[in-house]
Amino acid sequence: MKKKDKLETVEADAVVMKESMEKEHLSRQERQAQYKLLMDTALLAGQIMLKSGAETYRVEDTICRILQTSGLETAETFATVTGLFVTLADPSIDAITQIARVSEKQSNLSQVYDVNDISRSLCGGKITVQEAYDRLLVIKKKQEYPLHMVYIGIVMTSSFFTLLLGGGVLASCLSALNGLCIVLCRHITGKVKLNNFITDMLSSFIIAVGTMFYAHMIHNSAIVEITIVGSIMPLVPGVAITNAIRDTLQGDYLSGGSRAIEAFVIAACIAVGIGVGLAFSTVVIGGSML
Repeated sequence: MKKKDKLETVEADAVVMKESMEKEHLSRQERQAQYKLLMDTALLAGQIMLKSGAETYRVEDTICRILQTSGLETAETFATVTGLFVTLADPSIDAITQIARVSEKQSNLSQVYDVNDISRSLCGGKITVQEAYDRLLVIKKKQEYPLHMVYIGIVMTSSFFTLLLGGGVLASCLSALNGLCIVLCRHITGKVKLNNFITDMLSSFIIAVGTMFYAHMIHNSAIVEITIVGSIMPLVPGVAITNAIRDTLQGDYLSGGSRAIEAFVIAACIAVGIGVGLAFSTVVIGGSML
């Protein structure tokens, strides 16, 4: 009888231990899921910022601040111009590491501001991780400006920069026509998925040929230089140059150097396009290059 009671006690203890282990395992899984959501939130924030033209040091800082809300021992990130490497680790959980490639780029400082605002709210305890993730998804899917507004902006940039640089009304109108050519070129190359560098080169070539044609038609070669300079302003890599300098000053030489090379190649493509366009126009239309 005593042996039977002892056996029942052992079995009862085993059941209690099993239930305790299952609860502990479930609790660990729940914590792992929460930290996975935090990792996804931080990674999504970094992707949006990097895609929108933010500096890499700012991207790293934002991701680290979001991950540090977990209170875990290790929260590290490494950002390059084209990718993110993020790790969250602690003895109490299984380490989480994710890598994301960012190939699409644009200049959208509004989205950078919105992501920073969500990051501050999350770190300040004003919103939950799930709320932050949902708001980031909305930002990712949101189109800031319709495509036709972007195209109008390109035309206006070419036209008004020509006026700003000292060109007259005639040169400004011709630059607006060149802006339309840029829009048309981008639309076509976007359909066939051409490289951005090739797109800039083709746009510059069309600008040079178009300007030489306008000058030949109105018999006024004096407008060629100012019209070309004003027309290429939408193509100039201003954000890339600025970010290259800021990343370098922050000690991020890899990203700074990459952005500097990117800006140099864009500038070189514009110069080659203009040069080839002027040479082509001189041969076909006649007259001097400038």
